[in-house]
Amino acid sequence: MYTQGGLGEGVSEWLARTHPTPERVRRDWAEQRVALLPLGERLAAVRIASEIVHAAVQSEDRAQVADALDALLGGAIIYDRRVAGGTYYALVDGRSGSTWVHGDAVTYLGRGTYLGVPRIDQRRGPGTYWVVPPQYEGHLCPPSTVLELVAVGRARLSMEGECRPQYTGEVSTPMSTRGPWALRLVSDRLPVSPPSYATVALDDPTQTARYMDAAGRAVEMGKHGTSRTTGTASVSGGGDGQNPQPQTQDDHTTDYESD
Repeated sequence: MYTQGGLGEGVSEWLARTHPTPERVRRDWAEQRVALLPLGERLAAVRIASEIVHAAVQSEDRAQVADALDALLGGAIIYDRRVAGGTYYALVDGRSGSTWVHGDAVTYLGRGTYLGVPRIDQRRGPGTYWVVPPQYEGHLCPPSTVLELVAVGRARLSMEGECRPQYTGEVSTPMSTRGPWALRLVSDRLPVSPPSYATVALDDPTQTARYMDAAGRAVEMGKHGTSRTTGTASVSGGGDGQNPQPQTQDDHTTDYESD
C-alpha cells in the first residue's frame, strides 16, 4: 500500500490550488476533513458505480480493491460510501471530457460541478476517503485505463446476469397444453345407423358385387350407386360476448359406395 512519503504538503497544495480560494479548501480540510473542489479546469472525475468496479477487479475487499485499482488505473481514486451502494471517483485530466459518453452507471464530471475531496491522510470511512491517494502533483488516471476498466466490469456483470438463474420464490407447476381453440368447437358426428349388409362377395359370372346380410340372404342395393348422407354438428359461438349455442346439425357429409 502507501506510506506517508510523497503525500505531504506539496500534493495538498496542488489540490487546494484548483479552487479560486485555496485558503478555504485548507480550512474545510481542517474542520470537516472534506473540501469541495471545482472540476473542469485542472481536474475532472469519472463517477463509477461500485458494482462495475467490483466486477472488474473481482473483489469487494477494501484492501484488494485498492491494490487492484492502483495497478490498473495508475492514478488517484476517491470512494464515497455515503451514496447507496458506494461510488468510486477516478480523477482525470480536466481536458479529457470530449472522450467520454455519459451514462447512468458511469458519468463524467467536468466544468460546472464540484467534487468532495478528502484531505490527503483520509484513508478510510465513514464518509469520503482516498482509495488511491495522489502521490505527486498531476497524479491522475489516464482516460484509456478508466474506459478499459469500465468495459471489463460491464462485460462481467452482463455475463453474470445471463448465467444467474432468475428465482422468483414461486414454486413452478406443470402447465397443461390445450389444443387450438377452433378444434375445441368441433364435436363428433351425429349417430349413423349400421349398414344394411354384413358381407360383400364378388359374383364370378356377372362380375358384380353381392351384398349379404348376417343370415346369408342377398340384400338389394339398387342398380345405381348408393350414397349415404350423414350430419355433422358443431357448437356455434354466437355474437361477441355470447355463450356457445346448443349443438345443432349444421352440415352434411355424403359417402358414396359402389353397388
